[in-house]
Amino acid sequence: MISINSRRTPISPEYPSCDECYAALLIYPNDIHPDKITELLKIEPTQKNIIGTKSINRIGRIKEIKTSGWFLSSKDYVISRDLREHLDWLLNKIAPCKEPLEKLQTNKNVTMGIDCVWRSLAGHGGPVIWPEQMKIMCELNLECSFDIYFVNDE
Repeated sequence: MISINSRRTPISPEYPSCDECYAALLIYPNDIHPDKITELLKIEPTQKNIIGTKSINRIGRIKEIKTSGWFLSSKDYVISRDLREHLDWLLNKIAPCKEPLEKLQTNKNVTMGIDCVWRSLAGHGGPVIWPEQMKIMCELNLECSFDIYFVNDE
């Protein structure tokens, strides 16, 4: 039985050193259409980019998507400033997809990983990941990266 009593940092949705955070599974399927990823994983993405699609950016320029992408993000779905709650949401959705993810990972043109965004209020007391979350990411063969921003530096 695993005890969390020894953990230094309890779960806290109000995580005082964080302004905003979220976690996302990013899959770049190269020549595979993102809808095929949806079909394979049986999960709807929160965003998908289809190569060749054109859109108008904030300043009115036409932009063409050069790289396809399939993204599942906790942003706007988890209301917490504790990254662990965002990771739990994401990992609960993708953990049942181990075999389809492994199949995608055998394709040399497909890249994927979990990206965590963390906006710090204080410059210390950063995000925490528990061993249970690391274990699931390991079992799914997913790297985890962090984009860290400091609110006062923006």
